Amino acid sequence: MEQQFLSNWNIQMKKGLVLFLVMNIIKNKSCYGYEIIQKIKTDTGMCISEGTLYPLLKKLKQDQLVLFKWDVNDEQAPRKYYYLTGRGNSMLKEMNSHWFTLNQSVSNMIIN
Repeated sequence: MEQQFLSNWNIQMKKGLVLFLVMNIIKNKSCYGYEIIQKIKTDTGMCISEGTLYPLLKKLKQDQLVLFKWDVNDEQAPRKYYYLTGRGNSMLKEMNSHWFTLNQSVSNMIIN
C-alpha cells in the first residue's frame, strides 16, 4: 500500500515538472525530441517517452510558446528542432520566478 502511494505521488510530481523542464532545456538552445528526452534523463534521472514529449511539444506550439525548424542534411535524417518563441521566453521567466519562490517556501516548510 505504501509503495503504491509513493509511486503514484512520484508520478504526479514528475508529470507536473515535464513541461517546465522541457521549456528550460530549449530556452537557450534549440533541440530535437530525442535530445530533450536524453537531457531530462541525464540531468534528473527521469525517463520520459516520446509519447509523453511530442504531445506536450504540440500543445506548447498550439499555445504559441514553442516553434520548430527542420534541419535537413545529407548525413542524417531530417530533425525537427524546437525552440521557445518570445512569448515562450516571457512565460518561462514567470514560471521560473514562481518555481524559485515555491521551491524556497517548500524547502523552508520541510526544514522547520
